[in-house]
Amino acid sequence: MANRASEALWYPFDAAWYRTEYGTIMDALTSFSDRELEHWYKTEGAPSGHSPNRYFNEEWYRMNCSEAAEAIANGTCTSGFEHYCNGGYKHFSPHYLFSERYYLKRYPDIAGQTQQSGKFVNGYDHFLRHGDTEKRSGHLFFDPDVYLKNKPSDLDTNSLTPFMSLLHSPVTLPNSIALSDQFDPAWYGALKPDALMAVEYGFAPNVLYQFLSNFTPDRF
Repeated sequence: MANRASEALWYPFDAAWYRTEYGTIMDALTSFSDRELEHWYKTEGAPSGHSPNRYFNEEWYRMNCSEAAEAIANGTCTSGFEHYCNGGYKHFSPHYLFSERYYLKRYPDIAGQTQQSGKFVNGYDHFLRHGDTEKRSGHLFFDPDVYLKNKPSDLDTNSLTPFMSLLHSPVTLPNSIALSDQFDPAWYGALKPDALMAVEYGFAPNVLYQFLSNFTPDRF
């Protein structure tokens, strides 16, 4: 993976986040040093479907990038993150609320900066470093202004930029507040009780994730 991807903000393994995210299902992880934990992630966690940090959603990537799924199946890659680092970052989306294509198309100035100046690895790298601070939107279903208006006050996240605030909030937050004018979680939950059931039984972290995973416009 040691290529241009290693320069991106989304690349480093986050040991503290990883312990919190997966420590409840594997108690032994909490006793590992940061170096031991990263080694365990690369050899065991990544192939099992674990994410390396809060910026990359392994499950989402595998589900939405057939190229990565095929590479994992034939042994070319051990994880979606490896595929993303090996070139997938140029085209594919690493998180359910960030679209590389949407971001670069909505902000042509960023596309130029990313492709010509070489300052950023990709659009997501720019978004995490600058775009989020500038309240740019990285996805149709995440509007920074709507999110900030609806989010509950939290001392731990109030000082963070919009998207970073969301990443540091409980994954269930989109069940209770709208992140954009494009999706009303209360309305969707009433319309689709099976979506609520999917969240309740752990098949999706929240109803927005469930919706985006199964989005078929002709059904509404």
